Amino acid sequence: MTAQGEDGTRLGFAIAMVCFASLTFAVLFACVKLLGAGYSPFQVLLMRYGFGLALSLPLLWRTGPALWRTDRPFAHVIRACYGVASTFTMFYAVTRMPIATVTAISFAMPLFLTVLSVPLLGESVGWRRALAAVVGFGGVLIIVNPGADLNLVALVALVGAFFYAMAVVAIRQLSRREPANRIYFLYAMANIAVTGMAMPWVWVTPTLEHWLVFILIGGLGAAAQYAFLIAYRHAPATVLAPFDYSQILFALAIGYFAWGETPLPQSFLGGGIVIASGLFIWWRERRLAARKRQ
Repeated sequence: MTAQGEDGTRLGFAIAMVCFASLTFAVLFACVKLLGAGYSPFQVLLMRYGFGLALSLPLLWRTGPALWRTDRPFAHVIRACYGVASTFTMFYAVTRMPIATVTAISFAMPLFLTVLSVPLLGESVGWRRALAAVVGFGGVLIIVNPGADLNLVALVALVGAFFYAMAVVAIRQLSRREPANRIYFLYAMANIAVTGMAMPWVWVTPTLEHWLVFILIGGLGAAAQYAFLIAYRHAPATVLAPFDYSQILFALAIGYFAWGETPLPQSFLGGGIVIASGLFIWWRERRLAARKRQ
C-alpha cells in the first residue's frame, strides 16, 4: 500500500530506497571493518568518494553543466562538512567496535533530528515526542556506558550520529531546490578535496586485495548515498527515518557470521530503547499528519 508524499511521489518507493541504502551501508561498514584500523578514516573516505564518483560519472555526466552549477554553494559546503564529520567518526568507530553496536548508536540520528527539526526545519514537536527523544537518549547512554568505564569509541560514534542528523537536515533543505545528482556530485567533490589534502600525512599503500575492497567501498557508497538522497527528496525525514532501523538486522547478521561478534547485553538493551523511542516518534508524526488531513 502506498501513500502520496509531499511532492506527489509514492512513499513506498522512498521507503524501499531507504531500506536498500540501509543494507548497502551495512555491507560498506563490513568492508571498512575488513580493512581494519591500519588505514586512516581520511584515506578510506578518499577511496570511497574517489572510486564512487568515478563509477557514477557515466550516469551523472549526462546532466551537463547543470550538474555543478548552483546558486547555493554555501549550503552545499555546510552539508559536506556535516557529512565528512559523520562518516569520519563512524568509520573510526566501526574498526574498533562491533558493527551492530556502532549501528545502534547511529540510530540516535532520528532523536537528534527530532530536536533539530524545531529550529532548523521550522517543525513543531509536542511533549510526547520530546519525552520519547529524552528516553531514547537514555538508551544511547546505556550503550555508551558513561562513568568510570566510559567507552570513548562509542562516544565518537555518538558524535557521528549527531552530524548524521545535521546532514539529513541539510539534505532536506537542499532538496527543496536542488536535484539529487547535484547534491551527490558536489558532496563527493568536497570529500575528495578535503581528504586529499590529508594524504601526505596519512597515506598507506594498499595491497592488491585492499585495492579491490576500496573499489567495492566506492561502489557501495555511491549506490547507498544516491538511494538515500532520492528517498529524502521524495518523502519527509520524519516518515523515512525509522526505516533506517532495518540496518541493525543486516549489521547483526554480518557481524555475527563474519567475525562472530555478539554485542554486550547493554548494547541490546540500549539499542532496543533507542529503536522503540524512534518508532514512537515516527508513529506520533504519522498520527498528527493524519489528523491534519481530516
